[in-house]
Amino acid sequence: MAKFSVVTGASTGIGFEMAKALAGLGQNLILVSRDEGKLLKAAAAIKALQPAVVIHTLAVDLAAPGAAQRVFENTQRLAAEVDVLINNAGVGVYGEHVELDPGALARMFQLNVTSLCELCLLYGQQMKARGNGRILNVASTAAYQPTPFFAAYGASKAFVLNFSEGLTKELEDYGVAVSCVSPGPTDTAFFGDMDKQGISVDHFDKGARDKASEVARVGIDALYRGRLSRIVGMKNFWRAFMSRLAPRSVVAKVAKGLMRPSRRAGVGSRASSAQLSGH
Repeated sequence: MAKFSVVTGASTGIGFEMAKALAGLGQNLILVSRDEGKLLKAAAAIKALQPAVVIHTLAVDLAAPGAAQRVFENTQRLAAEVDVLINNAGVGVYGEHVELDPGALARMFQLNVTSLCELCLLYGQQMKARGNGRILNVASTAAYQPTPFFAAYGASKAFVLNFSEGLTKELEDYGVAVSCVSPGPTDTAFFGDMDKQGISVDHFDKGARDKASEVARVGIDALYRGRLSRIVGMKNFWRAFMSRLAPRSVVAKVAKGLMRPSRRAGVGSRASSAQLSGH
């Protein structure tokens, strides 16, 4: 049975860069994303760089209930042994929580939390039975402190971080490595959507965003070194570290200032609401 790496949210951004890096290591790929057109373009771009790598695509919306099971069943039909799982797919909703669309909120938690957990369960079972495998979950530096105006998104990523670290300890005795990577603001469609919608937040300034390729490099390094958790970039590391030392009330107050929409961009004190693309 041929070995494959499953990468979710693989059509653009961090997921695409991670898939490209895995292909460079000779890994066959199963790329998962909801947009079939973008997914096929991503597969073609990677194939052009690594012709020997086998690539399958699965156009599945992981924000829909039952989607993780559909991904798993499709890989079973491909007779693929999944020895690497990268849960990169994610989405955010920005704005005052009481102003958010309930449907968008539900889809975010389905994608960021439920589908991720289900994929870890389904593929983790097989990895445990075989006695080998690697899982990488993508969290965020939003996981390390409260994030006003991004409260539910930050909470979903705090779940991913804590879940991943707990799962690491459950599976390490069976030869399965679980790692978590936490990027800060990254130059992807996720923050590009904020630019397009005219939402300006100083903390997310385009000039301060990391490159998706750098996030992918750190994530893949953590995956193969079996690192429990990695934060991308020293600036992000120190911010996360200091937030654990300061009183929670102080951290929340500082976070509010950082996350508030910029008045100079013409946005008032009340946050605009926006649904953002995935990583």
